[in-house]
Amino acid sequence: MKRLLLTGAVALMSSMLVPTAAQAEPSPGATYVALGDSGAATTGVVDLDVTAPLRCVRSTSNAPELVAERLGLTLDDRTCSSAKIPDLYNPQGAGIAPQFDGLGPATEIVTLHMGANDADMTEFILGHCHAGAVSGGCAAAADPEWDNRIDAIAPAYAAALADIARRAPNATVFVDGWPTYLTNTSCPAMLGLLPADAAYIQSKFERLNTVVARAAADHGAVYIDTVAASREFGMCADPAVRWFDPILADQTLLPYHPTLAGQRGVADLIVAAVVSSGALTR
Repeated sequence: MKRLLLTGAVALMSSMLVPTAAQAEPSPGATYVALGDSGAATTGVVDLDVTAPLRCVRSTSNAPELVAERLGLTLDDRTCSSAKIPDLYNPQGAGIAPQFDGLGPATEIVTLHMGANDADMTEFILGHCHAGAVSGGCAAAADPEWDNRIDAIAPAYAAALADIARRAPNATVFVDGWPTYLTNTSCPAMLGLLPADAAYIQSKFERLNTVVARAAADHGAVYIDTVAASREFGMCADPAVRWFDPILADQTLLPYHPTLAGQRGVADLIVAAVVSSGALTR
């Protein structure tokens, strides 16, 4: 989801892991193409796919993999940690093709989870809320620029949806939003985050959801609300069931990133949306 949170972890894993073989690229236009950032790509150090570009920190147990397995679909997983909307069109780095290269007329299902990096969510969460907890917190000194950054992604996001429709004219597009990270309480695992700031951070993710849901509706995509189903599974929930690792990230080593439980939970929602849409029975 966030470049700042991933930099150190990627460097560490780069020094420890060497890919054993090059992964064969599916032909453009696989039945199911997954587009997105680390919210879709990774479970951190858990089930790391060493055949994928290491910078992507892609997991073999991420939501796209689970969805493809459940639905029996051929998957071209283009998700990559730290991705932004321009990375749909352009190489994100050496050995990482534009995510849109996977799309084609044979594509029937596309999932898209992207926008948090474009809205600079990490900068505000870490730099304003966590760093600012000692001086009164971010909710008490609300910065309107955060809302401006979130709202500003709308045109590029809408353009991306239009381009998906053009490149994969036979596909149904599913946009999954950001689940519940925090409620109106904090916990020791969040290292001093104020309860008011916890609710404030969650309100920004829900504002981001509003932006992408509106774009999805305007472009014929199916928006999947993941907030309601995850209310009890935020970063302060029991580690056995929480969908995201807190600042003291004891499962993925990546704070604010999905655990295995989180990827499974999102996958369940995507599968249900695909099935109910009838996209695979046309």
